[in-house]
Amino acid sequence: MGSSGKLHNSLMEILVVVGMDQHTGLVPDNLPVQSSERLPGSLPLFTTAFEPQVLAACAHEVANFPNSSSIFDSMASFATSTWSSTIPPSPARGVSSSIPPSGKGVKTRRSQSLRRLTPTGKHSVALPVGSDVISALPPLCLPGNAYVYKDRPKDHVHYLVLTDISGAHSYATVYTFYRKFLASQVRGKSEYTIRAVPLNDAGEEGTKICFVPLCCCMVSRAPYFFTMRDCLTCLVQQLHKDVRTMEMVVAEFSSNLALVPYPPPGQLAISFQLNKFLVTVPPPADPDRRVLDMPLHYPFLSFSLDAILTLVACILTEQRIVFLASDYALLTIVMESLLTYVQPFVWHNVYVPVLSNSMVDLVEAPGVFMMGCHVSHREKIIKVPGIVVADIQSGEVLMADCHMDNSELPCFPRAAADFFKEKCGTMKFQYDFSSLHAPTPTSVEEARRHRDAWQQELSRDIQTAFLQTMVRLFRDVKEYVSTVNHRRYLNKDKFLAAQEDGDQPFFREVCQSHMFKKFLQDRMDQKRDYYSIMEETIQWQGEEKDQVPENKLIRRRKISANSPGQKNRRSGVVNFGLEVNGPTCTFQLPTFTQAHRKTDKTTPAHFYESCIQKLTNYLENCEPSLRAPYLYLRGMLYAAEDSSLTALEDFHNLCSVDVKLFPAEHVQGIINSLSEVERSQLEQKGLYKGGPMERKTMLGKLRRMSTKIDRGQGLIIALDFDQLPQRDVDLHEFSKHIRLLDIAVDSEVIERLFQSLTLEDTNYLDPDTFSIFYDCWKETELDNGRVACQLPEDCLTREEGVLKVSRLMRCDLGTGRLILTHKRLLFRTGDRTEEVVRIRDIENLEKFQHNTVLTSADALKIYSKVDGRTPFSAILKEERNQWFMLVLELWCGRNIAEGTKDSQVVHQAAQNVLLINAVVLSGDYEECAHFEGVEKAAENLCYFTKRRKEGKDNLPEETTQVLIQRVNPSSGESVRNTVEALLYTSGDNSKGDNRSSPQLWCAMGSGQVKVYDASTWICDQQFIQANNRVCCLLAVGTEQVWAGSFDTTIYVIDIQTHTANKQLLDHVDMVSDLTISPDLSTVYSASLNGQIILWSAATLQKQGQIWLKNVHRLVSIKLVGENLWCCTKNALLLVNREGETLHTLEMQDEGSSPLQIECFLLSQDGMIWAASGNNGRLTVWDSYDYSVVKTISVSCRGFSKMVQTQGKIWVGGKCGNIHIFNQGTYAEEKELVAHEDAIRSMCAAFDRYIMTGSGSKDGKIAIWRV
Repeated sequence: MGSSGKLHNSLMEILVVVGMDQHTGLVPDNLPVQSSERLPGSLPLFTTAFEPQVLAACAHEVANFPNSSSIFDSMASFATSTWSSTIPPSPARGVSSSIPPSGKGVKTRRSQSLRRLTPTGKHSVALPVGSDVISALPPLCLPGNAYVYKDRPKDHVHYLVLTDISGAHSYATVYTFYRKFLASQVRGKSEYTIRAVPLNDAGEEGTKICFVPLCCCMVSRAPYFFTMRDCLTCLVQQLHKDVRTMEMVVAEFSSNLALVPYPPPGQLAISFQLNKFLVTVPPPADPDRRVLDMPLHYPFLSFSLDAILTLVACILTEQRIVFLASDYALLTIVMESLLTYVQPFVWHNVYVPVLSNSMVDLVEAPGVFMMGCHVSHREKIIKVPGIVVADIQSGEVLMADCHMDNSELPCFPRAAADFFKEKCGTMKFQYDFSSLHAPTPTSVEEARRHRDAWQQELSRDIQTAFLQTMVRLFRDVKEYVSTVNHRRYLNKDKFLAAQEDGDQPFFREVCQSHMFKKFLQDRMDQKRDYYSIMEETIQWQGEEKDQVPENKLIRRRKISANSPGQKNRRSGVVNFGLEVNGPTCTFQLPTFTQAHRKTDKTTPAHFYESCIQKLTNYLENCEPSLRAPYLYLRGMLYAAEDSSLTALEDFHNLCSVDVKLFPAEHVQGIINSLSEVERSQLEQKGLYKGGPMERKTMLGKLRRMSTKIDRGQGLIIALDFDQLPQRDVDLHEFSKHIRLLDIAVDSEVIERLFQSLTLEDTNYLDPDTFSIFYDCWKETELDNGRVACQLPEDCLTREEGVLKVSRLMRCDLGTGRLILTHKRLLFRTGDRTEEVVRIRDIENLEKFQHNTVLTSADALKIYSKVDGRTPFSAILKEERNQWFMLVLELWCGRNIAEGTKDSQVVHQAAQNVLLINAVVLSGDYEECAHFEGVEKAAENLCYFTKRRKEGKDNLPEETTQVLIQRVNPSSGESVRNTVEALLYTSGDNSKGDNRSSPQLWCAMGSGQVKVYDASTWICDQQFIQANNRVCCLLAVGTEQVWAGSFDTTIYVIDIQTHTANKQLLDHVDMVSDLTISPDLSTVYSASLNGQIILWSAATLQKQGQIWLKNVHRLVSIKLVGENLWCCTKNALLLVNREGETLHTLEMQDEGSSPLQIECFLLSQDGMIWAASGNNGRLTVWDSYDYSVVKTISVSCRGFSKMVQTQGKIWVGGKCGNIHIFNQGTYAEEKELVAHEDAIRSMCAAFDRYIMTGSGSKDGKIAIWRV
């Protein structure tokens, strides 16, 4: 096998050695040559800062030594296919020859050195890190300048974060040690030549012994700071002991490290032997979080809790921050810890954790940044205005140039700060203090294990505390988001108003930050990550009331009252990355054997082959949880050894295990690099049959179906609302503004409002009318909110909100105000609140004139159905007609809701009440278009009053006796969507927790899969989003639901977490149906083009495939023994496992003309029922001899779905009704009035309930009692 490519997930990107050696000599830094020639010998050796050079840059197949020329012959032992130098050998040169002869200083010398790192020549291999990054390394490796020392200093380590010109981060660990040299000054110059000598060498006359720094800088794409420290420690030990040259040792070390992959997120770590030392590479705990191999408690050792929260507030509000420390190692670790604390917020601004002495002036640059420098620069730094200074040495956090007044620092919200401090109260940040009770470890390994376990537990506790704090800060932000015309808007004013007064400046600054926009995008796209899961575990219902600010309690009550039927996921779900005690399994790489490189079998490809063989053996018997990381690693290794097609197969199989690990960009690169022959081979694989390469490549599907599926449909965030319209608006523009302003969402409601405000006289609404209407709406909303705050705490239930408050008036109970809520009519006088009547108990409303000796006034009388209640009279005067209209609309809505078993109608009626009120109030202004027709405008909005008068919702008694409830899965959305499929899962009672409750799964025409708790009929806020309609659902065991979509994908949904991290991609046409074998071991999936695939339910592996010839509309399948009944619209086909047709059944009308078959089922008594989609005809065949047993005709324009239960066949019609037939007599027993559109889905819940879903005109789900 030839040369292998670079490993995509290599632990080491590049190893760079920086310093001075015998090839570079010692050249003073930033000193022009001419000056040094005029002042020979004026600079002492041990007080001069010298210029560090890049001595080596080694990566996968590149070993560059820009200042050395004698080492290439000594590297001949390396395989030429493995090692190449990007520079041609040049004659040996001394220090003096490297100095430009005239007119150029040291900067030119350095640039010449760096140019030698640039690949030249026909067979050159480029470095994986850009030259801009490498050029920045010398001053960062020696940030305090490069000095030589008389006595040998201690080795030390510090850490860097490098940013290339594209903004991508690389992470580096720098190990600095010192080698002994003899230095001789160049005559007439301030430069020195040096020569390496052993430690016991006493030197010679005319030379000085000095110790010269050498920095080994290991760079990685992932922040493996401490892992790289372990590796570099091994390297330096070898450099001290190895008799070979430094270049040979570094080249061998980098060649080994370039072969080491880092693991994917999950529970699999990777380990390898390095100089008899076992190095372990930990995995990221979660796909959405970067790896963490460093302790997180260092900031707590330097700063107080208040100071840490102040720094977090500074980061969230994107301040200009500079950290100071006497030890450069602290800077990066403390700053990286703080950036970990604020996750899921991600810092996208300038980030330079370590500034060298020559770079300190960057703190005066404009813009937002986080930087770090040595504490010796403190006096300069604190004079720069507008900078937040965090002194790690003293623990101070202050605003620079503010004369000790830190009032300008952002203040962390008080309630969240108190919660965080309480969480930290039980943490022990000192290891010795936390281990006082523990016995003494008996070995170094045991001591290290104990300390590592303590660090992991403490870091996990810190992450959990911060994540819970972040959730408490931002969990309600989604409540203030509106979606209009595929754009999403945050009502920032409402969001800020809901915060406590003292916290509003903080949230105002956060809302303006770039980080917040990215965070908000993820939340609005329903991103399923560690934050959303933590959000679900911290529900409002689980908090003590005194922990929640009063204004948020009121806001929550209002939201609940106006937007019912939604809830968060239940607590107790798996908490990604927080409840895991580190990796559970370790994959150990084969041992590096450098001597084997002399043979053809031991190139990097040989090492990859050994790893692949080991992974293949593990995959045969591994636990299911480890299959995904093993497939990921093997795919990466196959790609590295140029086995592209095999790698693509592994990545394809990875999607059926955990799609979140799918490396989309890397796979895109592999496919782009395929040759024409390889592309042809890829198309010939079974996976890619039936479609063009561009459409059916894995990338074509997975670009949409990987984790990016949760990212929405390219929606845009705008943090502020547009201005109110300044010109006439049509219905489309009017709808946009009404949704933006959170007044209404439903398209039909908005259209009725538009007709009311224009009196249907014109197609445009003037801006004055709109503005006045909005002012009245807003004023009423504020008034209702104030009244709700003034009511006793237990007066309103969670489902109630204030809808209307009267003026001061007189009634039977005294003088006071009437308050209309969703459920009741209340009377308020002084500090006393009484219930007048419940809306559902109203028997009638009557307008009358209340006459007294003094006056006559308009009044309203309300009759109650409750025995013994006298009619209630209220003298409302000019408000009487308005109150009559509002109460009547709410009462009619309540009656319709009870008659149709649709609780959502009550909330729709409540919304109508608010709209009617705003229209009436705005109609008092002459500027409004509806000034002359206020009553007509208001009546147009009395939707449920009209429906009740017309009797449209008067269901037959036969229907109401069977109907239990209706739910609206499109609630809160602008348009209704078709309910394409329904599935009932009973839950797992063995678990004994609230996750085992029964659930109703709803597949929508929008591509969403929504889930209802079948005990409460409350919809989960979390949903799965597909690219196209989801048309079939299947429960596979008690852990999974499979969803087949028109985007040709099968989504494997985890029942516990409601996430689809596994996807099956082998279909090449729309997936139309799913079924499972009686032993639950094999799942059959069908697509419209006649493709049927057999899957292992346990492993999700493809077990076989059936192709039906000349079939283009395969809509459903049923398994009978070893054979399948297949419905193709034209006929029912009985086929075997080879795809051979064993029998064909066709439907005919009275004239023997063929009928289209829309649905069929196999009844429990051995009959085959089929229903036509063209007319009301059903045919029943005997499944044994295929004879027609019965033909049934009913008055219906066609059927769509059918289910069986308790000896009855329920058939859904396209007119929206349900026909129930007796399975034995074939007689129609009942016809139920179900929906206002065709029934598109049906399912049974054992023998207790039947659920039906309808088309988009109705868009509701009905639950029926069997």
